[in-house]
Amino acid sequence: MKYNWLSLLAAGTMLPLAAVELPSIFTDNMVLQRDRAVPVWGTGRAGEAVSVQFAGQTVSTTAGKDGRWQVKLAPLAASSDGATLTVKGDNTLTRSNVLVGDVWLCAGQSNMQYGLQSITGSRKLIEAFPNPDIRLFQVPNVWSRTPQADVKAQWNLCSPQTLPRFSAVGYLVGRDLQSKLNVPIGLINISWGGCRIESMTAPESFAAVSVTQGVADEVAKQIADLKSKKDADLRKDKQRLPNVLFNAMVHPLTPFAVRGMLWYQGEDNHSEGMRYAEKLRALAHTWRTYFANPDMPIFIVQLPPWQYGREKSTLIPNFWAAQQHFAEHDSNAGFITTTDCGDPKDIHPRDKMPLARRLANLVLYKAYGIGSDAALAPTFRSARAEGSTFVVEFNQPNDLRTRDNEPVSHLMLAGEDGLFHPATGVVRNNKLFVTSPEVSAPVRLRFGWDKLANPNLVNRAGVPVAPFDTGFGTDK
Repeated sequence: MKYNWLSLLAAGTMLPLAAVELPSIFTDNMVLQRDRAVPVWGTGRAGEAVSVQFAGQTVSTTAGKDGRWQVKLAPLAASSDGATLTVKGDNTLTRSNVLVGDVWLCAGQSNMQYGLQSITGSRKLIEAFPNPDIRLFQVPNVWSRTPQADVKAQWNLCSPQTLPRFSAVGYLVGRDLQSKLNVPIGLINISWGGCRIESMTAPESFAAVSVTQGVADEVAKQIADLKSKKDADLRKDKQRLPNVLFNAMVHPLTPFAVRGMLWYQGEDNHSEGMRYAEKLRALAHTWRTYFANPDMPIFIVQLPPWQYGREKSTLIPNFWAAQQHFAEHDSNAGFITTTDCGDPKDIHPRDKMPLARRLANLVLYKAYGIGSDAALAPTFRSARAEGSTFVVEFNQPNDLRTRDNEPVSHLMLAGEDGLFHPATGVVRNNKLFVTSPEVSAPVRLRFGWDKLANPNLVNRAGVPVAPFDTGFGTDK
């Protein structure tokens, strides 16, 4: 069995600890988070005096009996001038070309992992002049039953050599942020195709956010199954096991100071409906707790349309509703609609530019106050029947229109009998007016409520209206 130094210490095995050491999140070319206290930590000899020097600051501490130590640098101003971080103990470590700016976590499964080299227009993007103010940290795909202290990775300069395999969505968002903010951007990619949300969540978080008994039982069963089996008996796709990616890919980076998180995951949980909103709350608790950032912004990418085999056409809309529900009930979260960003024939759409641009605009508006609320998806507010017409009002409508100047598409109207019929819609003064010759007394409307729907109703910035069912949650 393979042990790391933390597990050996916990077992009471005494090892001759080396002089002061840093985890791999602290390497040359890194970006430190501006405007907030910056933890710096590592290991050393028990009782060793340790000092950290950076940007005119010197902070000192003493390594504990277990050899671990941590200090905090006072908040730093953004800087594109490469500086040196010096750690002194019995020995001296230096980390050079260190910038100060904003650090973003780019997490999820295959569509976040999808490399820049594979997207539409990749050659032009990769061959563009390297940006020295963007730095990349790629976490390898590893798993563990127990929380790990480190991971084999390093910060890299943004260049044609390092970009091709890095997250396309992560890089494109980071590029837009750097251009608008004019500060260094650090991107940490923590993604693995096919991972489940449970794999990146600490087990205690499900109790901390009080998920329903059904979700609690489901996760408890997964954990019990993991604990009961030897490694050789576990499923091959380890990224679908509970907690194991948090242990190996997230925990080693904490409590590194970060600005926020981009989350593009869900394909592997897509059949769960509103249960996923509960799991998002647990995920948010985990990452905010371990990164010591209780107000950390989390931005959700709704899944683009895709066929998903022969599954019900409403299965994905139910999942969209869960993603939206989480974002709307968390004051530090947001979501983007992507109904126009899918490819019915490919679960990994190659054109990531429109999606990434929309995500960047949302981050700029919600996290930095740059832009306008047209970056927010218009969402359903209320509906009422006026005779045979169903009238819908929206949150943040921002000059509703259709992108093709045609009547509003993907509308289904139902009366008391609950049978849905195709309907026609027009927009006037940011309200949607819907009628159907088959429904004389409408009571329920579905808009874009289909796994392949790409409705044409957008706001002035071209952001699609979020799909909705005015009776969602009323079905037994």
